[in-house]
Amino acid sequence: MYDYMKSLQQQFESKPEYIQDLKTEVNQTHKELSARLEKEDRRLLLKLVDLEDALRCEATLHSFVSGYRLACGIHRELSEEQYDFDREE
Repeated sequence: MYDYMKSLQQQFESKPEYIQDLKTEVNQTHKELSARLEKEDRRLLLKLVDLEDALRCEATLHSFVSGYRLACGIHRELSEEQYDFDREE
């Protein structure tokens, strides 16, 4: 199910141009900061960046799945002829 939802997310996800601009700026800032740090500090910075990216990917997928489930629930409710709120509660 996880792979299916990731596939759906990629199909419906829109990526505005400003997001690419932000990614470019993040990469440039990372390179500048990395150049100023010692080798051990660069490793720690890289680990932090990787963890943030993984967290962002998971949060984005979770948000997509939640929206998808909400849309499916709304569709199911609207397609029922006799929707009963009290029964749902």
